Amino acid sequence: MTTKQSEKILLKDYRKPEFTVESLSLEFDLHEDFCRVSATSKIQSLHLGAPLFLDGNDLELISAMVNGRVLSPEDYEVTPAGLKIFDVLEKFELQIETKIYPQKNTSLEGLYKSSAIFCTQCEAQGFRKITYFLDRPDVMTKYNVSIEADKKKYPVLLSNGDRIHIEDLENGRHKALWRDPHKKPCYLFALVAGDLGVIKDQFTTKSGQKVNLEIYATHGKQDRCWHAMDSLKKSMKWDEDTFGLEYDLNDYMIVAIDDFNAGAMENKGLNIFNSRLVLADSQTATDPDFQAIESVVAHEYFHNWTGNRVTLCNWFQLSLKEGLTVFRDQEFSADMTSRSVQRISDVDSLRERQFPEDGGPNSHPVRPESCMAVDNFFTPTIYEKGAEVIRMMQTIVGRKGFRKGMDEYFKRHNGQAVTTDDFVAAIFEPNNINFSQFKLWYSQSGTPQVIVSEKYDSQRQEFYLTLAQSCAPTAGQPEKSPFHIPLMLGLLNSQGQELPIRCDKVTINSDGKNLLEFKSEVETFIFKDLTERPTLSILREFSAPINLKWDQRIEDLYFLITNDSDEFNRREAAQKISLRLFATLIKNYQSEKDLQVDNAYIKSIGQILNDAKIAPDFKAQMLQLPTDILLAQEQEVLDAKAFYEARKAIRRAIAVTYKQNLLDIYNKYHNVEPLSRDAKVFGHRALKNMALGLLQETLDPAMTEIAIQQYQTAKNMTDQLAALELLADSEHLYREIALSDFYQKWHKDSVVLNKWFSTQALSSRKDTFKIVQNLVKHPSFNISNPNNVYSLIRGFTQNFTRFHSSDYNAYAFLAEMILKVDAKNPQVAARLCGAFNFVKKFPPILKQMALAEIKAVLTHEDLSKNSKELLQSALTN
Repeated sequence: MTTKQSEKILLKDYRKPEFTVESLSLEFDLHEDFCRVSATSKIQSLHLGAPLFLDGNDLELISAMVNGRVLSPEDYEVTPAGLKIFDVLEKFELQIETKIYPQKNTSLEGLYKSSAIFCTQCEAQGFRKITYFLDRPDVMTKYNVSIEADKKKYPVLLSNGDRIHIEDLENGRHKALWRDPHKKPCYLFALVAGDLGVIKDQFTTKSGQKVNLEIYATHGKQDRCWHAMDSLKKSMKWDEDTFGLEYDLNDYMIVAIDDFNAGAMENKGLNIFNSRLVLADSQTATDPDFQAIESVVAHEYFHNWTGNRVTLCNWFQLSLKEGLTVFRDQEFSADMTSRSVQRISDVDSLRERQFPEDGGPNSHPVRPESCMAVDNFFTPTIYEKGAEVIRMMQTIVGRKGFRKGMDEYFKRHNGQAVTTDDFVAAIFEPNNINFSQFKLWYSQSGTPQVIVSEKYDSQRQEFYLTLAQSCAPTAGQPEKSPFHIPLMLGLLNSQGQELPIRCDKVTINSDGKNLLEFKSEVETFIFKDLTERPTLSILREFSAPINLKWDQRIEDLYFLITNDSDEFNRREAAQKISLRLFATLIKNYQSEKDLQVDNAYIKSIGQILNDAKIAPDFKAQMLQLPTDILLAQEQEVLDAKAFYEARKAIRRAIAVTYKQNLLDIYNKYHNVEPLSRDAKVFGHRALKNMALGLLQETLDPAMTEIAIQQYQTAKNMTDQLAALELLADSEHLYREIALSDFYQKWHKDSVVLNKWFSTQALSSRKDTFKIVQNLVKHPSFNISNPNNVYSLIRGFTQNFTRFHSSDYNAYAFLAEMILKVDAKNPQVAARLCGAFNFVKKFPPILKQMALAEIKAVLTHEDLSKNSKELLQSALTN
């Protein structure tokens, strides 16, 4: 076996644990420069004679005892990976005392300090940085936790479960005791100690249990937690109404932390959140912020059942909880807002985040087969594609059938650590469906491509739909078997009316939707009794995560924009037309030809703008142009300059042609209910600010003055930030004034300040790279803070126009940042490595520059497994 292969963890090597843990008692003695941890476990061996190996990293072992006997150095061995105890009994009590240093823990895994707050992050393998333990999700036990700390500095002491007792001690210290009645894996353990403000509320479950709800934040910011509280209560009610799932503890707590690697963590009864996904009011948060908070609060709450009560037996099964819970939070958000608008947003995210991953060097199945670093499993494939796999199950069995399967899942597996196979069986078996082929969605990587061919026979009055599926080779998978692909579809007559479907291979699911289940490599479907050629609308609601290759008639696309009853496909038609236009303009730019925008396209935009029947939020989505990430997937070469020029040409043509229409939209919705948090008003603001952005393309100074006025008079962050972003992209003298004003107002608020960083990182100005280089030296930028890194450095890598430029070597800058961040926090560094996902599509000069930097980073001996795994793949796949 090669060194590279030996570094990998393989699914096929998984074995059930040789030990079970009946209970675990933890005692934390918190001090300013260290923490002493005492762990007492009651353990049973399932294979007598096997040594006990406990995972542990960066721990200072003070003592170890078995059944009260202090172990001598001959009884155990300490390695960088953990602690091995050689001779153990069938049943025994193990006491381990360790010393750790949370203040020095910049990885933000295990127990660490965020400003003046002690907190934990144990998923995926952070618990081993707290004490020696069987750090794997299939070892579940009950926890008793004691926390002792200085009462004045840390008056709030929190952990999972129920608060049993609080007592004052000598020397100004105090202690809190917590007990969690439910067994859980150690990745769900949580602790918080600090001086925090709190808001409180209650929720009464359907069975009458009163649940205490508490959300904690830094003093002075707790009043910005009420939207999160409302979101929590909505999600609790929705889960009861939709899936019959009630909360199962007396308390539910959320704590907002500034230093956090991810978005949030579903620790049983004590969620720990990135502050940006909790803190919100109209002055500090945008409408998308409010929506993200509602979604993520729901996501973490839904984990109480899909992740906590039923968990995963190993990390290769991560999508078991994450894909399912993303699907649940998407459905929740759809019910809270507009279902079609939410679906479009979810699919946009999938295509921009997961499709590039599936088609890039780090492609992997929803249930991976191997990894170097478990932390690298937390990907769009696991989360978002995993959610699409769950959605396909619901599409196939219908909502009623899916609910029946979910009930069966909890009946079979409550309190267990299980697999994706267990979940699929629970959904399909009660519905009497063969699921053997469907499971390929979990084991095969890549995005399937379906070629669509259509033919109408007027003599026989039959419409022939031929589908051919394939999936490109990916790492370790040169050949793929056909997928089970559910396709929702419809046929429209020339008047835009739905035609009855007469095809013996199309069924009606329990939701009344036309469903075609495509399982072969190639198959033709015949639709009968059609007196005219129908217009096909297929992949409605994006019923499967696939790419359609379809030489669709342009007149059909324009027809669907106006007439399709499926709003997703109306917007999809608009996107397809835009992509065709982009392809033409990009080619023209590369050939040094004029960038003329098609008149039919401009006319269709006018029809959308002037259609009063289209809701503002949906209209904003209809008017969106494909992003650079989508263009990069469509084009053979990532020519960022050509993308930029094509986009400018389209936007300018729209703005010049429809200047008055755009002004009318802006004036209609400007300052309408500026403090409202209603989803309908969010749509008004989205459309208004889109209009304002387009108006800047007219190069009329009066339009810039409107942006300046909006910045100066805005009553909410949505409008102020929208104006700031436009000004930051301009050459106007007020640009510097606005950026300075925003900084002076918000430099002490870390959540809002990150908007200042990202606004500059995403500017298309020619000096953006120099600005970013200066901002990493700014006194308010902290490279140890994940949110700072994400907003500035990762934000800049998403600015295709300025990051992928041959005028300078931005890749060298990124390589330097990866190494600096990797030394402190490998998880965050790995997220920066994703900027090289498209390296094989870079133009030759840029590709050479990028590959040189990747190779240079890989020469560093201390590079983490997290970054090494992703960068090696970029070189080899």
